[in-house]
Amino acid sequence: MLLRRYNLLFVWVIFVILVTLTFLTLFPVTAGSTTKSLSTNFTLINLGSSAANGVIQYLRPDGTEWRTSETFTIEPYGGQAIFRQYMEGPGYIATPGQGSVIVSADQPLAAVVQIRALGQIPTSGAYVGFPTGSDTFYVPLVARQRGTASGIANSQIIIQNTGTEATNIEIKFIDWFNGNLVYTKTGITVNRGASYLYDLADEVNLPSNWIGSAVVKATTEGGSIAVVSNFFTGPHGMQTFNAFPKESVSREWVIPLFTSRLANGLSAPVTIQNLSDSVIPIGGAVMTCTVDSTSPNPTPTTFVVSNTTPISPSMAYAWNPVIDMSLPSQWLGSCRVSSLQDIIAFVQLRFIGTDKAAAYEAIDARSAGKTVFVPLVAKRLPNGFASAVTIQNLNINASANVTLTYKATLGYSPSELVLYRVIPAGGSLIQNHRVGSDHPQGVPLPDNWQGSLIVESDQPIAAFVQLDFLGSGGDPYMAHNAFTIP
Repeated sequence: MLLRRYNLLFVWVIFVILVTLTFLTLFPVTAGSTTKSLSTNFTLINLGSSAANGVIQYLRPDGTEWRTSETFTIEPYGGQAIFRQYMEGPGYIATPGQGSVIVSADQPLAAVVQIRALGQIPTSGAYVGFPTGSDTFYVPLVARQRGTASGIANSQIIIQNTGTEATNIEIKFIDWFNGNLVYTKTGITVNRGASYLYDLADEVNLPSNWIGSAVVKATTEGGSIAVVSNFFTGPHGMQTFNAFPKESVSREWVIPLFTSRLANGLSAPVTIQNLSDSVIPIGGAVMTCTVDSTSPNPTPTTFVVSNTTPISPSMAYAWNPVIDMSLPSQWLGSCRVSSLQDIIAFVQLRFIGTDKAAAYEAIDARSAGKTVFVPLVAKRLPNGFASAVTIQNLNINASANVTLTYKATLGYSPSELVLYRVIPAGGSLIQNHRVGSDHPQGVPLPDNWQGSLIVESDQPIAAFVQLDFLGSGGDPYMAHNAFTIP
């Protein structure tokens, strides 16, 4: 999905968001990463001070119009609108298929996309928009027919052309353990605004039981793309995450939520990938973690881990509490990763022994701001849908005083709720809408409340969101980053 802002006759890109609108089984049982029929919805939030007026275009994979464009108006500063492709109303598409979306508006917008298997055992994922397209994206984790504790793992890579002309694409696949090039996929051309879905389960040029990373590049001069990946495990599990544009490569990343062997089975492996030309020596990548006040295990209040083996260029390294018993048990908090060389980092959220899984990108410490927007918040809706927002104070030397403004979707009450909280230096605050108001992480909103959230702080902050359908089997669990502005 490409979001644009118009000002008189001048046009510039505000956000790039990729949407795979899938309404039918993607592949037969004998091939492909999933046999599920997947559908999408997306939520837009207005970051501007005036009402946003805009247009949405829906495109097929060849770039032709899928359905008639629709217009919208969204209330200012935190106002939201939800577009569901699978039911009558805004965003509805009657014809099954898959494609992409372009959103144009006269105010800056942000969006979150949910991917769901409706009317089936749940499979779910979520992702968000990019500030801009790029000619190169990094996918830190991809697999083909890989055996895992949660079942066979396969990846899909979805690429949208955010440029002005048809663009040729190549994808390089890198072995996770040695950083060597395994295979280069060529022969992909994507028309302007369109998207291309590439399923590794069907790629005979990659070996079975393979795990690695991918580099996706627009090879046409001036080409621009956006990339999202679905990482499937077993028949139901799916982790959806944004790939990293080359401009986001950094040496310092923040992680709002890290968990280690909680009683409910949740652990959060953190994976980094060396994208420099030099080896990261032993101890050259360091993760420092600070306990959350609601952690079931308050000790240690902080802990520090580092890489115990060298990390060669293009190689990956993980701190995995599922298998690393040296990491504290029953522990949750926030972390910061620092490296001597350029890296990317992302987090998997795994409920061990279940199909539930999600993933989110670590946040580049350079992108920190003092205002965070969350497009969609839900407090225990009748269908079980609920959210949790984790906010991290990026100042390790001072507490953050934050104002949280909840703004209801039209028809929900109260229409607005304002809360004031303090986040310890380097610590985190969890606003958990999956539990009652009397819970330590609870929020004084009634059940069956839905809306958006604005967090304003006197210190730099970052945040990410968990979305879940409580009480469901399969994988109803999703995660995505919030939107930070200066």
